[in-house]
Amino acid sequence: MGGRCASVLVALTVGFVVTAGGSAQAAPSTGSVDPVVLPAGEVVTPPIDCSPTAAHPRPVIVLPGADGTTAETADQWSTVTSALRESAACTLVFQGGVVDGKRWAGDIPDESAQLAEFVTSVTDVTGADAVDIVAHSAGTVVSNYYLKVLGGAQNVTHAVFLAPEGRDCDGAGFLATYGIHNPPVTPVQALPFLSPLLGHASPELAVALQLAPGSEVHTAVFGDGSITQPGVSYSVLATANDEIATPAGTCSFITEPGVTNTLFEEAYPDAPAVDHSSLRSSPYAAAWILEQLAAEAP
Repeated sequence: MGGRCASVLVALTVGFVVTAGGSAQAAPSTGSVDPVVLPAGEVVTPPIDCSPTAAHPRPVIVLPGADGTTAETADQWSTVTSALRESAACTLVFQGGVVDGKRWAGDIPDESAQLAEFVTSVTDVTGADAVDIVAHSAGTVVSNYYLKVLGGAQNVTHAVFLAPEGRDCDGAGFLATYGIHNPPVTPVQALPFLSPLLGHASPELAVALQLAPGSEVHTAVFGDGSITQPGVSYSVLATANDEIATPAGTCSFITEPGVTNTLFEEAYPDAPAVDHSSLRSSPYAAAWILEQLAAEAP
C-alpha cells in the first residue's frame, strides 16, 4: 500500500487551502467521480458445535477487527476465546468481508448482512433466543450497522466493543496509517471531498472511506439519533494509546445513557501497555469482557 497511496493522499489533502481567516476550503472539484463498487467478500464461519450453558445462556459471537489476516486470527484472539470457553461460553469466531485473506475488506452493508445470516444460523442450531457479540475495531462497525440499520438488535443481548470507531473520530489516525501527519486541514474536513477520489486510489482505502463523515455508512450508523438500540446492553473498552481510533477514548466511547465506557489505563493502571490492536490480546481485556457479559441485561 505504502508509497503510492500515501503520495495520492498527500497530493489530494494539500488540494485543500486555508484562508487568511483560518477556515478550510476545498479546492475546486475537477468533475464527478463514479462511486467505487466494493465486493461483499467471503466469510469464514466456524462449526456451530457448542451449546448455551447455565453460566452463558447465549452463544458469544466474536468479531475480530481488520488488523490481520484470517490465518492470524486464532493466535490473535486465543487469550479472549480461551477465557470465554473456560467460562463455559459457547464461543464462535465469525469473519466476514474476507478479500485476499484480509478481514472486513469488503462492503460494510454486505458484511453486516453476512453477520445477520450467521446470527440466524447460530440461534437456529443452538436454540438460543439471542446471542452476545464481542467485537474489535472494524468488527464493531459491522456490528453497529447490523444492530441499528438491519434491525439485528432483537437478536442480541450484549454488545461488547474493544477500541471501536465511533461518532466522534477525527480521522487523524486513519491518515497516519498512510504516512500523513499534521495535514493542513483536519481529516474530518477533508474526507467528505476526498472520499470519491481516494476510493479509486486503492480498494483498501475505499473500504476505510465508507466510514468518512458524510458517507452513507457513517450517516446510517453515526448520524442522527442514538447509536445504541433498545434491548441491547453496550460496553466499550478503549485505550489511551489508541493510534487508529483518534482522539483516543473520545473516538471510541458511546456517550449515551446506559453505556459502560471504560478506559483501559484507568481500570488497569498496573497492566502492561496496550494499543489499538494489542488491546484484544490482553488478559485484562479478556477479564473485562467476562465481567460485561455477566452483567444483568437491560
